[in-house]
Amino acid sequence: MIEIRMANTARMIMEAVLEVKPGEKLLILTDTERPHSITKVLAVAAEIARAQTVIITIAKPTGMSGIEPPETVAAAMNCADVIINQTSHSMTFTNAQRSAIAKGARVCNIRNMSEDMMIRGGVSADYLEVKRISDMLVQVINSGERVHITTKEGTDLKFSIKGRNGFALCGFATEPGTFSGLPDGEAACAPLEGTAEGIIVNPYMMEDVGVVKDPISISFEKGLVTKVEGGQEAGALNEILEKTGVTGRNVAEFAFGTNPACRITGSSREDKKKLGTAHIAIGDNKSLGGNVECYMHMDITFLKPTISIDDQLIVKDGKVLAL
Repeated sequence: MIEIRMANTARMIMEAVLEVKPGEKLLILTDTERPHSITKVLAVAAEIARAQTVIITIAKPTGMSGIEPPETVAAAMNCADVIINQTSHSMTFTNAQRSAIAKGARVCNIRNMSEDMMIRGGVSADYLEVKRISDMLVQVINSGERVHITTKEGTDLKFSIKGRNGFALCGFATEPGTFSGLPDGEAACAPLEGTAEGIIVNPYMMEDVGVVKDPISISFEKGLVTKVEGGQEAGALNEILEKTGVTGRNVAEFAFGTNPACRITGSSREDKKKLGTAHIAIGDNKSLGGNVECYMHMDITFLKPTISIDDQLIVKDGKVLAL
């Protein structure tokens, strides 16, 4: 039964991803658009782990990754030892999560998780292997200065990562003040503000907008989005940028996907983690050590990019060459 298979994943979250200890204060965050079946198996697994568990259901999803949750939710997060975000949108780039992290909380992000993703695909990966790949690519990031991303669709984007530390997001948040998620698999960093130059053409997906179906081009100068042209998805992105202002135009993240078991599903929860993909993000970058705070963090995913760091070819048409 699907409930039993989801229960196995819920137990993995408690035992391996978060290492929940008896008596710890555990907060499960969800909203009215997420499957109650997942909330239920998480609650049962938390009870088995003998955690002091509280479940909060947000009546209306926040609407976009990076938007702050209600104050009551933020207060609960500040009191928790362990947090599971089973919400529709990510809270990784919110002050609420940053405050909880600063107080030592361990966070597992399973936002927008479906029942299918609880039992198949990226969640079933060998996470020691995901960690090996992620750590290897973090070393590449930490030793590099200049990134160049191109795609056959016409993307040609360059930026600096000089002095920025990489983060391995590989399914483990066992130490105080750490975060991860399932399915997971990223080697990420915050590009240096003001350095991105070039263009993105017809990426696979833009988070909170969806899979790109119409032609689109996104131009960058001095680290900011300067022009968005194209069809329906371009119109949606322009509307978002008009609301966020200049901080929403900031190039906020660069990340390699590092999970060999992830599938292309049409959901960024799994797609952007697949080994060989990559994504950049615009908006908030403070959770990755950057300096820009914004209520929006939007990932833009490439399926088969070619990526060089300091003229060393790391990924060629979606294949990681260093493996």
